Amino acid sequence: MVVQDIQASDAEDLRWLRFGWLRSIRERTSTFSVVTATLLLYFGVLGVFELFEDDLPLFEQILSGGTILLCLGAFAMVAFFGLELPMWSGLALIAAHALVSVYYLGFSDERQNAIAAFQELPIMAMYFSWFYGARIARTGVLAIVVVVGAATAIGQFSGPGGLLGPVNIVAAALFTWMCLEAGIFMRHRNRLESHSDELTGTLNRRGFEAKTTLEIRRALRHNRPLSVAVLDLDKFKHVNDEAGHAAGDYVLRAVSAHWMSLSRSTDIVGRLGGDEFAMLMPETDVDEARSLMLRLREYTPHPWSWGVAQVRPDDTAASVLARADAAMYDDKRR
Repeated sequence: MVVQDIQASDAEDLRWLRFGWLRSIRERTSTFSVVTATLLLYFGVLGVFELFEDDLPLFEQILSGGTILLCLGAFAMVAFFGLELPMWSGLALIAAHALVSVYYLGFSDERQNAIAAFQELPIMAMYFSWFYGARIARTGVLAIVVVVGAATAIGQFSGPGGLLGPVNIVAAALFTWMCLEAGIFMRHRNRLESHSDELTGTLNRRGFEAKTTLEIRRALRHNRPLSVAVLDLDKFKHVNDEAGHAAGDYVLRAVSAHWMSLSRSTDIVGRLGGDEFAMLMPETDVDEARSLMLRLREYTPHPWSWGVAQVRPDDTAASVLARADAAMYDDKRR
């Protein structure tokens, strides 16, 4: 995998992440909360500098004061108390930044704030794409670019000889969109690498458990059946010992390809580790799942054992996998 190509020197470049206080924050709360709190700290510090400017209108004094209290307060709650910020707080931050940008670009004479609003748009676009995905981020950034661009066009900075001309507006919009697409690509690449098994092309344990958790919620919400099977290759150790690990890898790829090609399009295969796999079967009760396992094993290129469990109302991904794993060992003993 790509992570195996990371050199020691690359890791040293990130040694600041091992700073004790920062490490304790990362252990107590989510990455989303840490990144959002960092942005809030940035905007809060800018608000402090804003208060020291001369001839600041009353509205901007109130705006800066409110920004300081809200942003630095939220940052302190995350940094010192490990507060877990809700996902809607990020959307609120993006919307608030867009509104402030509209004000400074369309209705204010603060030149440096107008420039800052333009510079911050790409950062907010990457933040949007990383934490909220392509569909929400593209819709939101398109709306922001249109509204902020319109405010800039009617503001005093875009007139003849003004600070911002049509070329600046178009360039800022294009660069913001480029940053949005870069964030979407990196999000997709990171999720693909962290949830996929490189050897077989199936989901890895992390990806399979995440998908199982989502499907359990969906099945329970709609009162639909959902079954999970655990599959384990028989005498796989003999293949590695007698023919080598290359032959073992070939068997793993062949069997997993067999499962994926002959199962239904809605079924999900994951590799839990070694020669142990699992299959997620939506809209399938335990009897249907057992019939599917028997059909798959009839044409298998290598013998394997299996166990099936149907999801119960109180199940988690771990509990249903544990029951299917116990049933698999019963099958292996037989």
